[in-house]
Amino acid sequence: MTRAGNLCLSSAGAQVSLATSSDDRHPAEHIIDGNPETFWTTTGTFPQEFIISMNGLQKIGKIIIDSSLSKSCKAVSISMGYQTV
Repeated sequence: MTRAGNLCLSSAGAQVSLATSSDDRHPAEHIIDGNPETFWTTTGTFPQEFIISMNGLQKIGKIIIDSSLSKSCKAVSISMGYQTV
C-alpha cells in the first residue's frame, strides 16, 4: 500500500474509469493529469459523475475536489470501494 503523494494522478498509475460527459477540448483525463491549467468540463446536465481507479489498494487520508463555475453544485457524494480482478 502506497502512502505518499497524490494517488489520483495519472503519473501515480491512476486512470479515469468512467466519466458521464465528455468534451474533446477538456476530456476527463484532465481530472488526473496534475496540470492546474487543464480541466474536465461537463455537459451541464445533472448528475455528473466520474470514477478514478487507483493503482492497487490505497490508504486515503484526504480528498480535495476543486470545482469552479458550478452555479448549482449542492452536493458531492464520495464512494470508496474496491474490486478484485
